[in-house]
Amino acid sequence: MNRNLSRDIFKAIFLNDLNRLREIFVHYNLYSWNLLDRRSLAPIHYAAYRGSGEIISWLVSEGSKVNYGSDDNQNSPLHMAAVKGNTEICSLLLTLGAKRYVTNYIDRTAAQVAEDNGYFHCATIINNYVPKEEVRYYTIPEYNGCEPKLPPELEGLFYKFIMMTNIHPVKVVFELPSVFLVNENALKIVKVLHLMSKRQFYKKEECKSTTEMLSFKFHYLATILFELAEPNDDTSKNQTDPKDVFLQKISTIEHFLQKFLHDCIVKFSYKDTALFRQMVSYMVQGMDSLPPLDIILLLVGNKRAQSGESTNEPVTCAACDEINASKKCPKCKAVKYCNRACLQIHSLMHKKKCKQIRREIKDLKSSEETSVLAKCLSIIGIK
Repeated sequence: MNRNLSRDIFKAIFLNDLNRLREIFVHYNLYSWNLLDRRSLAPIHYAAYRGSGEIISWLVSEGSKVNYGSDDNQNSPLHMAAVKGNTEICSLLLTLGAKRYVTNYIDRTAAQVAEDNGYFHCATIINNYVPKEEVRYYTIPEYNGCEPKLPPELEGLFYKFIMMTNIHPVKVVFELPSVFLVNENALKIVKVLHLMSKRQFYKKEECKSTTEMLSFKFHYLATILFELAEPNDDTSKNQTDPKDVFLQKISTIEHFLQKFLHDCIVKFSYKDTALFRQMVSYMVQGMDSLPPLDIILLLVGNKRAQSGESTNEPVTCAACDEINASKKCPKCKAVKYCNRACLQIHSLMHKKKCKQIRREIKDLKSSEETSVLAKCLSIIGIK
């Protein structure tokens, strides 16, 4: 690529000017956008780094390779977007076919590059990505006259469900579509999740830590859905919403959630994995052991993404762990929730701590007032 062409392309991408890029394509009589400049970067690398989603989509439609990585550092466009922590562009590139397991010259994937630069949420988005084709596979009958493993009408809802990055059990229940619990849908979806878990475990081309994480995630979602499906048995006389039943158990039965998640970890089929061994090691450290919920959110969920991107840890909902919770506990004002539903779920668990928090706040205010009074008296010469 000559210097003038390189300059014109770089300027058009920097200004996010798609029309100018089209003009360049015609003016220079280009037959391909898979061109390298003196830095060994293709236009799609610059577009990914700049965050120009429209230009990326157009370049790919014109034949640009979404996994182009023949520059000196062997960075793919996904690496370039990860360096900037741009989750939207990373998602777009993955949708267009970017391979997350591609490594650069220091053997780092795009997700690892994002982590190295402190963009943990971006890394979570990359690691949790699943191509739609992997879900669509289960909506196609294996042979004529056979029902598909996953009803085609549930494909979109199912895909959105497995792409969740906040996998706190309460959040999972909130986001779980009610249609999953109708008729035999729950058992069908549980079977598909277990098949996907197995498929991830046996993947060879991807990073083991990512496939093990996804394998456990699908097992975990299947475990929650199966628990919800049990009270929804057609023979049951109790027609209470199974989602409400599960949430009520969490809020009223002491240690129910931790025991449920402990069993979920123990029942994971693939025990000869680094992830499973790490989970078990966290559970058997005596006084330093972590609760199962914390272990799952740390190793599989996005807990590190919430606390790692800035010195000011974002406020999360005490019930479902969703970030940017805005509602406060009406009494202590210290704990926050997404909405009234989350407040009700967490109210019984928070009741004892609420009194303690109010007492600590009161003592702190009293101490501060005493300190201010002493300072004022000292100024006027009274000791």
